[in-house]
Parts: sequence; C-alpha cells; structure tokens
Amino acid sequence: MQRTPPRHLAPPQRTRSRTRDHLLVESILALMAIGLTTVILVSSLIDRPESSAARLPNLLPPAPTTTRAVATTPSPASSRPAPAPEDGNLLADAGFEAGLTGWSAVGKAGLERVEEGRSGDWSLRMTRGSSRWPGALHAEVASLKPDRRYEASVWFRASRPGVEVQVNLFELRGGKRFAVDSVGAAARAGQWQRLDVSHDTHRPGATLAVELLAPTLASGTNLLVDDLAVRATSSSMSIH
Repeated sequence: MQRTPPRHLAPPQRTRSRTRDHLLVESILALMAIGLTTVILVSSLIDRPESSAARLPNLLPPAPTTTRAVATTPSPASSRPAPAPEDGNLLADAGFEAGLTGWSAVGKAGLERVEEGRSGDWSLRMTRGSSRWPGALHAEVASLKPDRRYEASVWFRASRPGVEVQVNLFELRGGKRFAVDSVGAAARAGQWQRLDVSHDTHRPGATLAVELLAPTLASGTNLLVDDLAVRATSSSMSIH
C-alpha cells in the first residue's frame, strides 16, 4: 500500500499565476530589446548625411515654357550693318525724314523730330515727359503672314550713359498684344548703337507692332532714334 508523504515533505508545486507572471516578464524584456534595436538603427541612419537627402522627392521647379516675354536684362547692341531702307523695309519712313506718321507716344513721353540724324537729316528725339515708361510705338508695321520671321533693327543714341533702351516686336489683335520678343542694351553716351530683334509669326493676319522703351530715361536726358528697319524672311520654324 502506497503511503502519502507528510505535507511538509512534499515537493512544492508552481501555481498558474506564477507561470503567467513569468511569461509576462519575458514578453516585456523581448519588447524592450526590439525597441532598443530599432532606436539604434534609426540613429545610425540619421547620422549618415546622404540618408535623408536620398529619401526626399525631387523638388526642382518645372522647366520654363518656351513663351518669350519682355526681357529685363539688357543685352549688347549689335555691330552688324543695318540694311538699306529700300531693301524690303516694311517701314515707309525709317529715318523720320517725312515726319512721325504712324508713331505714338507710350505713356506721356515726349516725341519730337529733330535735325540730328544718323545717316539722313532727321531723327526721333524721345524725352521722359511724365511717364514712368517713356517710349514710342508703331502699331501698324505689317499684316503678319504665315511661316515668316520678321527682323527689326533700331539705331539709338543717348545724351547720357547708362540709359536702358528696349525694343519690343510683337503681335496685335483686337487691341491686345501677345507673343512679345524683346532685346535691350545700356546706352553709351554720344555713340550710335544698334539693337536687333526677331519675331516668328504666331497668328497669321494679326498686326506686327514695334515698340521702343527707355525705362531709365531721366528728366533732362534725351534719346535719339533713327534708321529703323523691319524685314520679312522665311521662318526657322518652317525649316525641317
């Protein structure tokens, strides 16, 4: 017959509560180890200078469109000889020998024909007047034809150095301008300089206009303009 040992001599038994406590402690320790490993890995990635930049999206601005607007930076004047007025010039009176027909003041600039021509007897003298952007506009040079490039040249001379001169060649339709091509330069006092600008037809049938601006023309300073020419050639866009 089997005898049951006394209670004080029997082996101790683990209760279910002690087993659950042991498992809970092991789980907490495992989670702490995983968290510590994650912190170490993140810290090592942050310390690498190329890591953050490599994950950033491309934030470069989009490429500019091909639409050309009014230029703000003056460009050097051309040294090429101007074409003779009779060589296909679309301006009937390129040297203002007969007057100022077709020209109008931009803003409230002062326009006057004077006997200080570059090649002929007369030229156009521009003064600031009360305008912030003094200038002169010929709004009806020609009716634009398809597949044509229009090249304009202008000679100018300022009474003081540093005057900014800008030539705009653009299209007009319904009184609205569009497709502006522009070139500019800073004047050297007492010297005749030339500017050239070209324009490709965008809307056949629109009117081609030429505009001369002198935004830095101060009071007491004048700008002479002479020997303008606008000619039509084959457009480079039509050549394949």
